[in-house]
Amino acid sequence: MPSPLKPQIDRLEQAMYAHDMDGFADGLGGLAQRARELSPDELTEVVGELAVLLPEIGGAYAKVGVLAGACVEWGGSPLPLVEVLPRRAAVALETADVFRMAWELATRGKPLPDPDQDDPDSVLRRLVRKSRRTKLADEHAWTAVGAWFDVVDWLKPMITVLGRAEFRRALDGASRTRLLAAAEPLGEHISRAHWVHGLCQVVDDEPLIALDPATGRGFRLTMGGVGDNFQLHTLLADLLGPGGAALPHVEPLEPAWLAAATTGEQHLTSANAVVRRFRLYDGTGEYVYPEGVPADIKPTGGVRVLVLHPPRGRYLWLAGRVYRHMMPSLTLDHELPPAEAAAWLGRIAPARETDLFAG
Repeated sequence: MPSPLKPQIDRLEQAMYAHDMDGFADGLGGLAQRARELSPDELTEVVGELAVLLPEIGGAYAKVGVLAGACVEWGGSPLPLVEVLPRRAAVALETADVFRMAWELATRGKPLPDPDQDDPDSVLRRLVRKSRRTKLADEHAWTAVGAWFDVVDWLKPMITVLGRAEFRRALDGASRTRLLAAAEPLGEHISRAHWVHGLCQVVDDEPLIALDPATGRGFRLTMGGVGDNFQLHTLLADLLGPGGAALPHVEPLEPAWLAAATTGEQHLTSANAVVRRFRLYDGTGEYVYPEGVPADIKPTGGVRVLVLHPPRGRYLWLAGRVYRHMMPSLTLDHELPPAEAAAWLGRIAPARETDLFAG
């Protein structure tokens, strides 16, 4: 069944094919205004109708993808975008990286253009003047410049949909791998590429074993939607501390810390910074850096294992979670029977305490 906005979407498409930029801008603004009034089911229909327009568009028309992502934020399902958006975002990233390499070669490392401040035509002219050095044909240069200036419009909705567990579960491995590889080289130049790269590493429905050598206890957990190991530390301390498994050496958390790691204010201040409750090692004895991500934790026997060690001093951080709209999940499925906990503790490698950063 068509959405209530289908006639407006059809007119938007007509403006695009007629290269009527004023009509396109007006149509897009009108759609955004009306979409906010729709129900989640109606918004999902709109997302599907906008997805049909995405396969071949670029340039200013990439803002159709931004609108689709906004409809997801307002309550629509991200699933109609699972086939087309990752592919378009990956192509935009790959082509923008061609521009990055050509620009660095042509200008011998001059700062990259600012898409919000610089003019694409002047950037193109400068790049083409150096074409003998870059070996980038004029037509390819224009494509690369265009990608540099519109790649963020593909990354914005990509961040939105990757923050939804149902989208991550529906995304096939090949698409995720391509997007991960395409985002990596641009991560230090474009902040949203860095975020997409991180979101592509998020694990869902992931079994986890937590072991406490001090008490000989062990726990089986399930993890999903955790953005980094800072967040994992906080969620784990909540489950294993006084309100959960009640490990005697795990001190209680401040409510603001847990709120920042879940659905509350995302960032903390120095006055209420998180103080970690333990150090974590994996089953191979390697230190689990708080700055890392859960996907970095090496499996032991096919399962990611975390081994709790006492904290050293007061290690603090201010970020509750990396991705504001991604809902984390860490559940304590059950405590391991004593014999099973002992077996796990017997197979893990000793912690390599010589790591200078394991303080």
